[in-house]
Amino acid sequence: MSDVFELARRYHDELGIKEPSLATMAAEFFDDLGLKMADFLRKEGYNIVGTKFIDYDKSLVMDVTKGDKSFEITLRKS
Repeated sequence: MSDVFELARRYHDELGIKEPSLATMAAEFFDDLGLKMADFLRKEGYNIVGTKFIDYDKSLVMDVTKGDKSFEITLRKS
């Protein structure tokens, strides 16, 4: 298992979370779940076009497309 800073770098590189503190927060909240979800989606033919936090303490939203369809996938820490 990677440490939180390595995971944060991967969230930055692979999901495009540009702000270092948000990438670190994603790594702390979701460990590698968000990265695994992104990998699965890519293998299924989806493109990840953006990521955002909707409430800065619990939810990471991935904007994805496949063909002409757009979706938002939310990871929420409970």
